[in-house]
Amino acid sequence: MISVPEALSLLRQNLPEPKIVRVPVEEALGCRLAEDIVAPEPSPRYTSSAMDGYAVRWQDVQQVSPSPVELKVAGESQAGVPYSGVVAAGEAIRISTGAMLPDGADTVVRVEDTSEQDGAVQIKKCKKQGQDVRYAGEEFPAGTVIMEHGLVVTARQVALLSAVGAHLVPVYDTPRVSLFITGTELAHHGDGDIKPYQVRDSNAPMLKCAVREAGGTLVNCMHVEDDLETTVASMTEALEHQSDIILCSGGVSVGRHDHVKEAAERVGFEQLFWKIRQKPGKPLFVARKGRTLLFGLPGNPVSAFMCFQNYVIPSLAKLQGVDYLKKSQSASAEVAIENSGSRTDFIRVTIQDEPNTVPTIRPIPQQGSHMLTSIVKADGYIVLEPGTILQAGELTEVYKF
Repeated sequence: MISVPEALSLLRQNLPEPKIVRVPVEEALGCRLAEDIVAPEPSPRYTSSAMDGYAVRWQDVQQVSPSPVELKVAGESQAGVPYSGVVAAGEAIRISTGAMLPDGADTVVRVEDTSEQDGAVQIKKCKKQGQDVRYAGEEFPAGTVIMEHGLVVTARQVALLSAVGAHLVPVYDTPRVSLFITGTELAHHGDGDIKPYQVRDSNAPMLKCAVREAGGTLVNCMHVEDDLETTVASMTEALEHQSDIILCSGGVSVGRHDHVKEAAERVGFEQLFWKIRQKPGKPLFVARKGRTLLFGLPGNPVSAFMCFQNYVIPSLAKLQGVDYLKKSQSASAEVAIENSGSRTDFIRVTIQDEPNTVPTIRPIPQQGSHMLTSIVKADGYIVLEPGTILQAGELTEVYKF
């Protein structure tokens, strides 16, 4: 067996480079940016009016108080149809919100501060030069980095990308994941009447959802009986789907009906490691063929979930161009927590996080690898090395689910 740090190090050394694709802006939703986005043009693109009103020259209206100033209405600038002339002395141009400010004008007077009649407008109030004018580039000039590499694109980013004309967006390609679940004893979780010797499959629905939560795309999911030739065929099919990651659940221990390791060798995978000095999840098997990683997860649901958290999620993160998909936090132990065993222990804990206090943790009472409540009731886990005690009040790092 190797240690947890050794396993993580080997995994990092063998991760394939993430793939970068350019997709239409609306298809980038939920993807991570593979490059900084540099504005190809300024925002706003042109100087415009912030209000409905009249575009004027400041020198014509600066003496508006105490008596109104009357100007000739020489034309109109509306959004999408700008005024083509130059505003001369004594003239005003009717203007709409968002319309281009005509040449010669430098100030907008709001319509509520005016009165128009017979081709002339009375300016009753104007506080300062440049009022209600949106200047070209005042939000950002061309060449500004408006979004940084690694950012997840949401509806807000789609709006800004569209506004600056970024039609094709460079993003990390979504990791493709194939899943197959081994176990002749497994029955579908929806089956009401199962045999006394059967077990309802919880790993398939759990891992399907875990892949989606971590930003991957599930390309296929198979249930494989405990048979070597069937396992080989399933792995071959998963490779044909151009999977970045193949997840196997079960079949990685030392029993007569555990075929994942041998099947992996048959189809050309090279073993990176098998068995880690950890609890739960000791029999984790990881191999590589080309740019495809194979994770042979234990069959116990909790072991499979914990291995997914500690090894698969960081791999999916790297394939999406980032180091972490989730962040840990520091917390203080409410009670002493001991690892008296010989393996690194992933101890599931609850977190108490009240305002203006240091978060605290307490271990879940039942930590068995067959007990799904140990992950359902927990908020995360701590990593405790063999023969160590986390004393009450001592700070530690908590990895949140």
